[in-house]
Amino acid sequence: MHTDPSSSDNHEPQAEMQGDIPLAVPVENDDQLAEGFIPMALPIEIEDGATNVVVAQSEQNDSSPTVLPEVVAPQNDSKTEAVVILCKVCGSRREQDNSSCQDCGYYFTELDLAGAVLVADGAGAVVGTELVIAGRYKATKVLREFAGVKIQAGVDVAASGGPVDVLIYSQADLGEQIEAAKVVAPETDESDDFLPSFDDALLSGSSGIEATSEMPKLLVWPNLGWLRSTLDTADSVGLPKVLFGGTENSINYLVLEIPTGKDLWEVWDDESQNASVRFSYLQDLARIMVSLHKVGGFLEFVRPESVVLTSEGKLKLKDVLEILPLPFPPGSPVRGTLYTPPELLSGKGCTSPRPSLYSFGALIYSLEILHRELSENDFEKPGVPKPFIPRFPDIHPAFGRLISKTFRTEIHARFPTDEAGRDDKSGFTELIATLASVGRSLDRCRLEIASWTTTGMVRTGNEDAFALMHATESRQDDLTDTALVFLADGMGGYEAGEIAAAMTMQILRQNLTMNKMFAQFAGGSAFTNDAASPPPKGETHAPAELDVEACKMLFKGALKDANRQIFTASRAPGSKRRGMGCTAEAAYIDGKNLVVGHVGDSRVYHLSQGELIQVTRDQTLVNRLVELGSITAEEAEDHPRKNELQQAIGGQPDVEVGIYHARVLAGDWVFVCSDGLTNHISNKDLKTMLANEAQSAQMAARRLVNLANIEGATDNATVVVIRCT
Repeated sequence: MHTDPSSSDNHEPQAEMQGDIPLAVPVENDDQLAEGFIPMALPIEIEDGATNVVVAQSEQNDSSPTVLPEVVAPQNDSKTEAVVILCKVCGSRREQDNSSCQDCGYYFTELDLAGAVLVADGAGAVVGTELVIAGRYKATKVLREFAGVKIQAGVDVAASGGPVDVLIYSQADLGEQIEAAKVVAPETDESDDFLPSFDDALLSGSSGIEATSEMPKLLVWPNLGWLRSTLDTADSVGLPKVLFGGTENSINYLVLEIPTGKDLWEVWDDESQNASVRFSYLQDLARIMVSLHKVGGFLEFVRPESVVLTSEGKLKLKDVLEILPLPFPPGSPVRGTLYTPPELLSGKGCTSPRPSLYSFGALIYSLEILHRELSENDFEKPGVPKPFIPRFPDIHPAFGRLISKTFRTEIHARFPTDEAGRDDKSGFTELIATLASVGRSLDRCRLEIASWTTTGMVRTGNEDAFALMHATESRQDDLTDTALVFLADGMGGYEAGEIAAAMTMQILRQNLTMNKMFAQFAGGSAFTNDAASPPPKGETHAPAELDVEACKMLFKGALKDANRQIFTASRAPGSKRRGMGCTAEAAYIDGKNLVVGHVGDSRVYHLSQGELIQVTRDQTLVNRLVELGSITAEEAEDHPRKNELQQAIGGQPDVEVGIYHARVLAGDWVFVCSDGLTNHISNKDLKTMLANEAQSAQMAARRLVNLANIEGATDNATVVVIRCT
């Protein structure tokens, strides 16, 4: 795979740089701002006085386009010799332009020649042992170097409140800036995988330039002057603050704050953050990149560790050397990581920020799927990721589309789509909207539901009853998937038990579906806006988040109402149903939340991340004794009064309703069942069935009911299984 060009042994030797070399500077191009294209630092003709420049890779060696040279900082000339350099080994003064000490033979490094060693004043007296910029920023160790730019850790010794860590960028002063001429923005974006090279245009005969014409010299990149201008003019709090920028002793310096906080790896590992929140941070990152596009810059790449979420909840970039000028001249040096777009690795440059989409997709792929850095195993060959959906055929379709429209080699296959491209050719407006949609979608599980009931092996009739309502609706990029489950286990006689259970189903359905919260189960919609009056473009049309507390109160009221009606009916003159009643479970699941109302000893279970949880508490005498510590759970299994209920629908004028709430995740199982099932199947067997054996909700429901029958099924057994995907 591609590595940092500085570590490559294959690149052509860098031509020695002499004389004045122009800096890359922003150009005035106000007439093109409205079109969303801001040209920056194109190749320009160099005046006769500045003849020696860094030559593009395509000019040096067309056979090796992916190897990009680094700019070597020039040696101090006579103009910079006013600062005397002393040998750090023996302290002797450097003589003229010698590259090594004449006394001990020590070879002066670039850092030494930049002045970060022992220096002397005009009289030869030692004046310091450290490099201090602007009288307050003390440079320490070198972190890395790239194309003539050195990045050092530093300390602001004059900061209020005490020393503060900073980053210090330094680059040899390459001469006065030469303003680039205005350029005309291209009418269309790149349509091929890579931009055609200058030589390609000449060979095709379509360039309008004679083959004998001399190619223009390219600007030197990186350029700290341009970087400072970009950071100063970009309207984004997501870029590090510039603390100092200037030239001292013929060295250009840029001193930046170091944002502190959690990097994106830590953010993604935080279990308290849901998908909607995590993807909102990615939207913020995309907006930071858009702010760079507006001032003629874009990111070569972005990796999880190079982005920080501060304690104030703001997203910030840590390193600015990845910011490149737009258009980016062919042959300019890039760092060349696995996150770098292939068109930049090829050395052919770009004229739009669309390459950044590739790196953005690679970032999301690393965070959400790999949970690690990219490796060469994730690519078919350099710059060509392995096809995503074939590798993960069961992936969430919305997420699969996001990766397929960003992290891919072909530029034309990335965002924007045709319609969105009319408003924003960079693709970032569509990217931000897609990130919001995917964040909402990933938070909501799809529901796979199955239900079965059996009379059992002993009873003549089935006094269990259940009702299942499942509603799915989609509008544009949003989809809702919700379910209401009611289950009752009748008691009180051969004829009255099934009547109480059936009446409870009817009362709960009528009571709850009349409420707006559950309108989707009675001909309404889960979406809040009217279908004929969608929200303005760019605003979400997703359904409102569930009001969990309101849902709890509705369940409590509905179960109490069912209790009153059945209690009254059982005592009506001549009814012959005195004492009829039932247990009851009411469960609502919306792909994010599980809310349960409970009366009696039927149960709701939740298997999440390998742990089986009994959501409800049995309202029986024996279970109460266990809770009080009077008997053990093992003793309760064979207790003669184990089925004696303390609470039941219709047993008393009022009833105590248990209310529960849990969050559900993809991969979870929820199932509602009568005690006819749990009397014969242990929690251990339930967990084994759901976690290891069942491949679908239908398989789980059938096997559980059949297993109860195999074990004797002394009572009716009913189960409703919900698999969250």
